[in-house]
Amino acid sequence: MTPDGRILTITGNPHGFMGRWLFLLSVYIKDNVFRLHCGARGGQESILLNSPIARQSTVREANQGRTRLVSIENEEHGGTTLVWQSDFHEVSTFVHGRDVPLQTLPSMLGSLELRDSRDGMTVLPRLGSGVRLAYELGANSIPDVATVTVKPLEEATEQVPRAGGKAVRGGLLWRDDLYGGGTERRRMLILANSSTATFLMPFDPSDGEFPALIESIEFTLS
Repeated sequence: MTPDGRILTITGNPHGFMGRWLFLLSVYIKDNVFRLHCGARGGQESILLNSPIARQSTVREANQGRTRLVSIENEEHGGTTLVWQSDFHEVSTFVHGRDVPLQTLPSMLGSLELRDSRDGMTVLPRLGSGVRLAYELGANSIPDVATVTVKPLEEATEQVPRAGGKAVRGGLLWRDDLYGGGTERRRMLILANSSTATFLMPFDPSDGEFPALIESIEFTLS
């Protein structure tokens, strides 16, 4: 459910999802921005360590009072996922680079106030911090197929093409190739309708199941 009371409905996915959905926030501090995934404790580890990239990952962890710090470093992509876990929930972020200190994420969270309970986690800017939070709906993985990020359409207007697109069950579909260092290319599909914009990135672009999935899956907010 979104903060304004709408419910996300997903149909046409025969594969199911890896685990619980993660809630995304973009944190703006002056001219800088970073993204936070918020969800149930252990959710990010479950998604990453049960995906195809787990074979190239190195995990480190440390306890800090009642919190647990985890880093999941991926050799292939040259980046590190950092996780801060409380009693019931967690927040995580992705940073480029390897050998990233475990204390990096707690330092990034210094301008935020996090309140954890069985019912959920509240993330607020600290008074006077100058922080602005932007809401993104959620993220998950379809096992062995793709990662999925869903946003309310009004939060993604700058990322959705204004023309063209292939008509499919879930709306209009566009392909957007992402280029990393050197010649690395990653395929991303954008699926948009009247209520949501969904970004799907396949683990293996040659997977024959992926085209059928994006033709059938639908994400709606109501």
